[in-house]
Amino acid sequence: MKKTLTIIAVCLIANYALSQAFKVTFGGAGDDRSRAVRQTYDGGYIIVGSTKSFGAGGADVYLIRTDANGDSLWTKTYGGAGEDIGRSVQQTTDSGFIITGYTKSFGAGATDVYLIKTDASGDTIWTKTYGGKGDDWGYSVSIVGRIDNPTVVGRIDNPTITERKEPGYIIAGQTRSFGIWDVYLIRTNVNGDTLWTKTFGGTGAWFGRSLQTTFDGGYIIIGHSFSMEAENIDICLIRTNANGDTLWTKTLGGLGYDGGYSVSRALGSEDAYVITGGGSSFGPNVSDVYLIKVIDNGDILWTKTFGQGNKDFGNSVSPVTGNDIGYIIAGYTASWVEISGEGKYTYDVFLLRTDSDGNKIWTKTFGGKKYDVAYSVQQTADGGFIIAGETKSFGAGKADVYLIKVDKEGN
Repeated sequence: MKKTLTIIAVCLIANYALSQAFKVTFGGAGDDRSRAVRQTYDGGYIIVGSTKSFGAGGADVYLIRTDANGDSLWTKTYGGAGEDIGRSVQQTTDSGFIITGYTKSFGAGATDVYLIKTDASGDTIWTKTYGGKGDDWGYSVSIVGRIDNPTVVGRIDNPTITERKEPGYIIAGQTRSFGIWDVYLIRTNVNGDTLWTKTFGGTGAWFGRSLQTTFDGGYIIIGHSFSMEAENIDICLIRTNANGDTLWTKTLGGLGYDGGYSVSRALGSEDAYVITGGGSSFGPNVSDVYLIKVIDNGDILWTKTFGQGNKDFGNSVSPVTGNDIGYIIAGYTASWVEISGEGKYTYDVFLLRTDSDGNKIWTKTFGGKKYDVAYSVQQTADGGFIIAGETKSFGAGKADVYLIKVDKEGN
């Protein structure tokens, strides 16, 4: 682990030790990437992704536990001789962790959904795989009965746990074993045993990227769909009941490429959701960040686009609580540059803060001269934000895990 920037700010978190703004990298000589970060119950952070620097195979699931200052407490790898990737992590009520992603080392097919349960030290309690003979990928995992309540000031991931006869986990992803390319929803018990599976799709390819539990115990899934007839990609939104039965599906977008990557509950008491992603249908650039608010029947309340470079994309959205409510989006901004007669895009981490109506308050960029992208953002207990992604500008290897902590103004 290598600190890439001197600590730039210090602030006091209620009930925790001092927390600091920082930029930190983790990894070795190979490619090491992060896809999700969550603040843990003690004020530290848990990061999941993949590593080619450590572990048993070509790529292994990479789990990193830090304290509130971004200093590593421990790291773990999971996998075998094949490619094993972590995409989503949640802390469980026993202070352990549940991780989903996909594996080529284990399972029934070319790629299988991978679910890993660990204790508080990251040691494996059990692992499960799901899928058939084709490719099956897991992208998002939630704890059944856990609902992020964005009206609570402070810890927005401090869950309301509703009593369920059958607790467990819900995973969203995609499958080629049980469809052309369909959204894949898997419900398990607390031991990872399958209770039911569902697939959703149309005439083209449908991809599931992010999952949110709804207040009525159902689920909302965001992704994107490719229409072979229209030859374009749209955002797809799927709403189910608690048994995974479809209540409605929506596709959002225009004539260009429009992808959905993250969904979260909207602020306030209304039953609504915000989604982020990006595309070329509505903004002036090659791609612009989208922020879209929909109500519980899938109807759009408003759509916002944001662009800073030639190509911008939102990978993660979370509500912002406190005295100045709104939303925080993390992704990337890319600008086209020509050097010695050759052109290329340069990528920076893009952080965007809006008010509750989706109007921009501020934007920040982080990075160096190479490739720097954010995939996950969450408000922290001190009102600031924690961001995870990958960097090729800093660190020890080809690509390193990039963890950034900022204050409430993005500094």
